[in-house]
Amino acid sequence: MEIFLKNIEDVNNENRQYAQKRKIVGLLNKSEKPLTIPGICKKVKLSVPTGTKLINELIDDKVIVESGKKETNNGRRPSLYKVDPDFAYCIGVVVLLKGISFSVYNLDMQKVFEFQEENFVLENTPGCLDRVVAFIQKAISTSGINASRVLGMGMGITGRVNSKTGYSHNYFNFLEGSLIDFFSAKFSFPVHIDNDTHVLGLAEQYFGKAKDIKNAFVLNLSRGMGLAIIANGELVVGEQGFSGEFGHIQFAESDRLCLCGKRGCLGTEVSGYALEQNFQQQVEAGEISLLLTGRESSQIKYVDILKAASGGDSLSISLTHNLGFKLGKALGNMINLLNPGVIIIGGEFVSAKDILIDSIKSGMTHTGLQLPLRSCKLIFSSIGADAASKGAAAIVLRSLQLI
Repeated sequence: MEIFLKNIEDVNNENRQYAQKRKIVGLLNKSEKPLTIPGICKKVKLSVPTGTKLINELIDDKVIVESGKKETNNGRRPSLYKVDPDFAYCIGVVVLLKGISFSVYNLDMQKVFEFQEENFVLENTPGCLDRVVAFIQKAISTSGINASRVLGMGMGITGRVNSKTGYSHNYFNFLEGSLIDFFSAKFSFPVHIDNDTHVLGLAEQYFGKAKDIKNAFVLNLSRGMGLAIIANGELVVGEQGFSGEFGHIQFAESDRLCLCGKRGCLGTEVSGYALEQNFQQQVEAGEISLLLTGRESSQIKYVDILKAASGGDSLSISLTHNLGFKLGKALGNMINLLNPGVIIIGGEFVSAKDILIDSIKSGMTHTGLQLPLRSCKLIFSSIGADAASKGAAAIVLRSLQLI
């Protein structure tokens, strides 16, 4: 673990070797296939004798393992090497308004453990923060993972987060220091903090449909809404890490009060919370739905509405379709502004993609210019429910240049 976590800022021969080993491990972990020693040395610009010495030390430390032989037409077949994916681990934690999850990934970003609490409710209180710490501690203990093998923990938390300082402006803002300072004092490994939408964007950029795409939007559409913007291959975070507050652009003349204190925010019309409100309003106006069998309208959650829409409930279909059209109109304006190559819809609304896709496209044609519209694909995320936790864990590997 020292190879990853040792401070090598001081210039000396020992630290130079640590830096060279990190380059070797980073190269192998990013490579799609195992490499020979000469191939490794060529890519990291080391002489074969020096590279061989360092690689053998990494093998002795069980960081690198042999992975077969390279096929050749004649002569002795050289050995191929790769990083042992289970040499080290990274943790991804996602803290949402109603739910908290914990996942452990190996160096191949394969999930080896998960733990979650669906009854969790996020509150800006010391008691809630203590509950988050206790949850993580319990998860680490239950996982059986040795904390000394953990490279770090990435955390995605809802609300406005300064990813550069680790300060959360909406939740746990009563701390004297940042959340990074707080959690780093609680655990023995490095901690990274970012917004939950940004970590979803990272997951799509490294492991999903935004991979190899230079310009993309990744929309996080669940109970709330946020937007991760990838421009020229980089995730745009903004001056203080607040970029992507798509739900707070002024969109409609609405009387609904947003959580930010303003009226007319897009999120009051396009979000899971908005879908619940729209459902209640329609029921109060006399509309009927299969969801009302044995339940009051106030008990219906947006995920119930999305499921009912996919199951054929007329009111749920209509509300979901109308929400998609409004979203499309807003996205059309963003297409005009930034000209993305792809828009990826992620979050809980993916479950209603068959209903949403045509309505979103229809809305986009109302506001988007023809040329940027033609070059922009609208697709839905395929990473799955653990996308945000995978993106949070990816922050750790990205910081160490392992992905």
